Amino acid sequence: MNLGAALMPASLGAAQVLRLRRLALAALTYVLSMALVTVGWKFDLLPASATLEIGMGFAAINLGLYAAFRSGFNLRFADASLTLFQILAGISILMYIVYNMNDGRNLALIGCFVVFQFGIFRLKSREFTLVTLYTLAAYALVINLLMHLRPEAIHDVRKEWMSWLLLAGFLPVFSIVGGQVSALRRRMRDSARQLRLFADNIPAMTVSWDENLRCRFASKDYVAFFSPASDIVEGRLLQEILGERVYRENERSFTRALQGHLVAYERIHELPNAESRHLAIKLLPHFGDQGKVAGFFSVITDITEYKLTEARIQQVAHHDSLTGLPNRLLFNDRLDQAISLAKRDSRQFALLYLDLDKFKPVNDTLGHTAGDQLLKGVAARLRHLLRESDTLSRVGGDEFIVILPDIAGREVAETVVRKVVSALAAPFLLGDPKHSIEIGASIGISVYPADGNSADALVKAADNAMYTAKQSGGFLELSAQTN
Repeated sequence: MNLGAALMPASLGAAQVLRLRRLALAALTYVLSMALVTVGWKFDLLPASATLEIGMGFAAINLGLYAAFRSGFNLRFADASLTLFQILAGISILMYIVYNMNDGRNLALIGCFVVFQFGIFRLKSREFTLVTLYTLAAYALVINLLMHLRPEAIHDVRKEWMSWLLLAGFLPVFSIVGGQVSALRRRMRDSARQLRLFADNIPAMTVSWDENLRCRFASKDYVAFFSPASDIVEGRLLQEILGERVYRENERSFTRALQGHLVAYERIHELPNAESRHLAIKLLPHFGDQGKVAGFFSVITDITEYKLTEARIQQVAHHDSLTGLPNRLLFNDRLDQAISLAKRDSRQFALLYLDLDKFKPVNDTLGHTAGDQLLKGVAARLRHLLRESDTLSRVGGDEFIVILPDIAGREVAETVVRKVVSALAAPFLLGDPKHSIEIGASIGISVYPADGNSADALVKAADNAMYTAKQSGGFLELSAQTN
């Protein structure tokens, strides 16, 4: 069994475990101090009884603190680390050592500064002042007790008080410096806490990288998004967090950020559950001393919902709501593109203008629901026989236009029309109960550039051809029949 895990179980919480680790360091200091005390006993500077009592005192302090941390008793106090208590206890033991020493007390007093070290990052200025006054009062008491109870241990009273004066001169300075350091650390900790509060509450994921692309700081949303299983990103390399493939795909952006450029880009992120999220990413260079780039900040926004909404808006704006085919707006855009490409490459393309015959009787006889079903069925059959590069659009109630790009001539368009005829020849089952409906279609053809070199001219030519076909019986006309 792991001794460290047994003495400092994770169930206590991260803060309590950290306090126990600090206590372990303090206990090590006590062990070293006990070794020095033992040396003092070996050289007759301390009696054996006092050495034993000091060892017992060291053990009692550490065991008591350990019990307080394990039980949570320390959490009742404002300073849960019990730093002030530990320093006062250390000074008390040190003064007991000084009282029992036969010689070399000045050397032992150096221990005061060692004890004070433990409060540099924890104690406030007023607490340092309290410790200083306690130390001076305790040492004055030791001198007086020595004068009355152990006068044989004092060789020169004036030297003892001179040591007290030196201590009184140095300890306040040490306290002021320590208090300032502690105040600075608290301000840094408050700034870090405010930064954390800000980063965790803005509607974006934030993370800071150093010049080696190692994580220095990450908001809770970033950790939850990129490392939900382990909750660990601090100190890890960007390459480890993103994975080799994603890192390589975006490496140029990271390099530019480290060169001092503001970088913005979007990418798709695959979650462990195979879900895809669309991310908008900004990389903001962090300039350190003398304008040198010390890393950069990543501000990441999940814009998946925005992209989906945008796609839905585009779908509604550019597609027919009933059949899902491109509407007249998207058709016009595709037609302009087809003209530009054909003009550039000196190629031909064709338009097929298709109008359903006998559509109105279906609506009048079976109702608009059956009419909608018929339009969907026509759209499905036309989609199936056309190429991916062709554009099929619904531009009116029962009117469809097809763009056939990159054809060799009019005969190709006529071949497609025959396929349309065949596709629409089969009856449609509509309504409830189902009725077998046979419909007709009139189809007109125009070819670029023979029939026009503009969008309006080509549509008008195809429309006129369709109207002529309808008047003369249609390029194709089937009789409508209802069973």
